[in-house]
Amino acid sequence: MLELAWNPGPGSDASLAAELLAVGVPKASQLWPPIGSVVLVAPGAGAHPGVQPAVDTVREQWPAAVVTVVDETVAALLGADPEPAACVVVHQDAVHTSVALVAGREVIASGLATGGVRGLAEAVIGHVRDGHRLDLGLETAWSAVVHGGAFAPSPKVPVPMSVHGSLITDDTPGPRQPVEVALSPTELRAVVAPAYQPVVDLVARVLRDAPPETARRATAGGLLLTGPHPPGAEDHLTGLTELPARRVAEPKSGFEHPQILRDGVARLLAENPPTPVIDQERTERFRQVIADWASSSVADDDAYTPEELALLEALRLLPGRPNTGDR
Repeated sequence: MLELAWNPGPGSDASLAAELLAVGVPKASQLWPPIGSVVLVAPGAGAHPGVQPAVDTVREQWPAAVVTVVDETVAALLGADPEPAACVVVHQDAVHTSVALVAGREVIASGLATGGVRGLAEAVIGHVRDGHRLDLGLETAWSAVVHGGAFAPSPKVPVPMSVHGSLITDDTPGPRQPVEVALSPTELRAVVAPAYQPVVDLVARVLRDAPPETARRATAGGLLLTGPHPPGAEDHLTGLTELPARRVAEPKSGFEHPQILRDGVARLLAENPPTPVIDQERTERFRQVIADWASSSVADDDAYTPEELALLEALRLLPGRPNTGDR
């Protein structure tokens, strides 16, 4: 499964997903044939600009693979079981928030807001820089969003919350003085709420764009928040939209491992298992080609077909012969 959130907008000739598929991720040895199924998860599904380059790469590398393209909000809905008949899914990650009215696993209306949790952290960084003359790192700023009580009190951190950064001075470059500043929940809310407002506006727009009857069904289903939204975001959205909201929190390592999306894809594939047509003879030949190349047991490059040489190049086994290791 590859999530295309890394390339959230137009203006790019190719997707990062296509590049990763071509060069091997995370280890070349994990992309040996057969690759029976590839799932691409993207906001907007096939309309995402990174999808088609990735699909083309899959078909070039593994012609027999079954390619499935899933809308990000549908994957989030399936990963956040139980599944309502209709609702508005608000899925957030590090760089964007996708909002969609989903009914019967079909996206009726959707939209995308850039920023994500990184945008919220950067809003705190800008405020502390302008108001307190202090430089903060992204992790420190995001910790302030999570624990500072902007939308809900934190059970772990007393308020006002203290953050540590470097004092901004007009002196010549050099080591900066470490400084601590206290940020109250009221101060943080004044920063985080405007940065979160595009998500609120997007929910209203998606409901407005949907057919009235479907919008009424989704309103009854409420808002489903998935991903690392700030604590209390569900109550914040309910207060502004008057829609019931429930939150499914991403695990701690959610930025690197989007478990909600993975669970949704796993459920989808369990219900509709892909049926690739695998040429076992061809597969064994590829395995032997890679083993021979790694062990240098075949000296003549002409012993390989152009397709086999292309595979070796895709697995970064060209040029030269690598030592036998994890490959």
